[in-house]
Amino acid sequence: MSTQVMIIAFVVSYLGSIPPGTINITSMQLSVQKHGRAAFFFALAASITEFVYAGVTVRFQIFLSEKPYFTENFQIITALAMLVLGIANLLTKTNSQSLLSKSTALKGRNGFKRGVILGVLNPLTIPFWLTVTAYLQNHRLISLSGAHFWLYLCGISLGTFALLLTVNRLGARFTNIADNQLLVHRLPGIVFILLGLYNFIDWLF
Repeated sequence: MSTQVMIIAFVVSYLGSIPPGTINITSMQLSVQKHGRAAFFFALAASITEFVYAGVTVRFQIFLSEKPYFTENFQIITALAMLVLGIANLLTKTNSQSLLSKSTALKGRNGFKRGVILGVLNPLTIPFWLTVTAYLQNHRLISLSGAHFWLYLCGISLGTFALLLTVNRLGARFTNIADNQLLVHRLPGIVFILLGLYNFIDWLF
């Protein structure tokens, strides 16, 4: 289970970080502008911040799971949250080119400071991990007891770090992926909706 928890957290975090936003676009900018050192520290800071955000979120999810009302309605709450995330993805439109056009000039460890700032200003990770964690627990894909909690957070942080390093490696070529609306928004949206409907139907019967 320990290995499974870490792998699942890593994969979900990696894929969940693909949609273009200020963090991965900034990493792309640093790559294009040949600031490799700054890009590394930026990715490190962003992944550490993700660790903290995810830690608070998962702790809150564990707290809720201990409440009778939440436990009794756990499946329907998860289903509704999945449906909301799915619809939000279908309605979202992003363009990395418009974000990439903004200038970014960072050198060395200044990238770490920028990573912390942008990581803190990215609270959308909270509802994402709250919903995903609830779903994974509900289907017994992960365990958050004991050391598993920390392995889960490490997997999340490493997934974010790996994705940002991938973005930095690909540079401007990442736009071919980031601007594919079907891949980064439509497909995940459909998957979330299908999972939400599955939970809802399972709850009914």
